[in-house]
Amino acid sequence: MDHKLNMLAEILKRNSDDPDSIDMENEVDHYFFFQSISNTDDLEAAWALFDEHKEIRSRLLNLESNTREIPGWGYLVPQLDQVGCSEDELLALVSSHISMLRPLLLEEDYNDEITSFIDRGFSIEIAPPSVEIPDVSDNELFGVLYEAISDYLIEHYPYDIPHYAVLRNWAIYLTKCDEVACYLLWPCLKHKLTLPDSCMDAGAKLWKLGCRDRYWVKDLDYESKTVYVRAPWMDKRI
Repeated sequence: MDHKLNMLAEILKRNSDDPDSIDMENEVDHYFFFQSISNTDDLEAAWALFDEHKEIRSRLLNLESNTREIPGWGYLVPQLDQVGCSEDELLALVSSHISMLRPLLLEEDYNDEITSFIDRGFSIEIAPPSVEIPDVSDNELFGVLYEAISDYLIEHYPYDIPHYAVLRNWAIYLTKCDEVACYLLWPCLKHKLTLPDSCMDAGAKLWKLGCRDRYWVKDLDYESKTVYVRAPWMDKRI
């Protein structure tokens, strides 16, 4: 086994009630890896094996506030009763998220409607409470952006470094949200495009606000030149 992967295994074993069961070649032991290390020195030693650990931990700190852990499962979800923002802030986040991800969109025929919609310019409005939020399967704008994030993470991750598999699986299972995983792992991706470090910031913030899939093309009509968004706390407004 790779030397650094073996070091991570030894650290996890020291912090486990069942060290003989630890097998770092089994990705299940990667899930919630850092949360499973109770000893402070061991935690620092584990993080130090990743060159980008300072930036990733800074992002993690930003992410963890106002979240809660799902009992028995371990992954984090937003505490929606403790988060919120102004309408202007929400509109700006959606605008930033779409704009930042535009360079990541695959130039494929099946994306033409969305890329054309974005490139022509659009406005963003708060959807009235009477308007139903479309199912994710019908929300092509969300689907295209989500595919771009997932594909970019897959294509640019350093799979050639064996122990980085632990970091990737940890980030994915921490929230089970690719927007957040990409936000956390952004510092260690092998970028081929010139992209800002803040590229995934808006996506992570939308997740924290419970809005990661609550924006869509108005009436699912690209000629509307409008994106609707509605946060959970706006649903019951009259």
